[in-house]
Amino acid sequence: MARYGFDLGRKNKFDSKRKRLFIILFLCFCLLLGTASTLLLWRSLDYDFNNIFGGEIEESTLPQNEEITEAPVYEGRAVFFLSVTSDDKSIVRFINLISVDLFDKTIRVVPVDANKQILDGTMTLADAVVKQSREFLINEAESVLHTEIDRYVILTETAYKSIFNVFGDVNVFLEEEVAYDTEDMFLELKRGKNTLTPEKAYKYMKYVSNTYSGLKASEKNADIIVAAFSEFYTLENNENSEAIFTRIINYCETDISIVDYINVKDKAGSIIPNSNKEKLRVYVAATVTGGDLYAEEGEANEK
Repeated sequence: MARYGFDLGRKNKFDSKRKRLFIILFLCFCLLLGTASTLLLWRSLDYDFNNIFGGEIEESTLPQNEEITEAPVYEGRAVFFLSVTSDDKSIVRFINLISVDLFDKTIRVVPVDANKQILDGTMTLADAVVKQSREFLINEAESVLHTEIDRYVILTETAYKSIFNVFGDVNVFLEEEVAYDTEDMFLELKRGKNTLTPEKAYKYMKYVSNTYSGLKASEKNADIIVAAFSEFYTLENNENSEAIFTRIINYCETDISIVDYINVKDKAGSIIPNSNKEKLRVYVAATVTGGDLYAEEGEANEK
């Protein structure tokens, strides 16, 4: 029976041997496949296992193209008529033209003779300031000064002092010693550099207009206006200029509105130097840009 019949025990041994062989071959296949996959992965990582964990990436030493934003270039010029009068508006202390040139980035303060004759010699510019309409004043000023005037600013002497109170002290170089003592006022300044408080700036303006007249008074006061621009027209003040404008506009008789100022704020600020190594280009001049105020009097050269 055992010899001629089925040998179940022998068959089971044969099946087990085949199963073990299959498992061994399968494991060898898996091992070979895993090894090949690992080698391919390693190759893709440049044979550096540190790359698996996202090691530090070296920054390129090649120069990067950075966008350079150039500041806009503005062109244009505006001329302002500035006059300071006594508080009762009966006396003109001085007259200056202020010419702002955006392309040249300059501010030119031009002294004007308040006694200059207008209207066929029957009136002076000073008379027009205190007695005539602003339209008449500007038309006549443009005619005798041979230049267009864009806006005007008229200040009383107290308003002049109030504006200096907003900004603070101003440094100015004086070519003469001042010792002025009257019943109304006392002022003492040295020759050379002086720091003028708002009170002293106000007194110096009155001293000049009481001691000198006409063009000479305007020239000496123009020095103070130049010094004031140098001190006050800065990047810091320009950032807060709308608030400052709102404060000082109340002291002025002017045809400049807050809307006018906002529209030109960036343009006007473009002439301010961006570095402390540079100085604002502001000076006393005998002419506005492109104008020729005193050619007939032989005074067309800049100071």
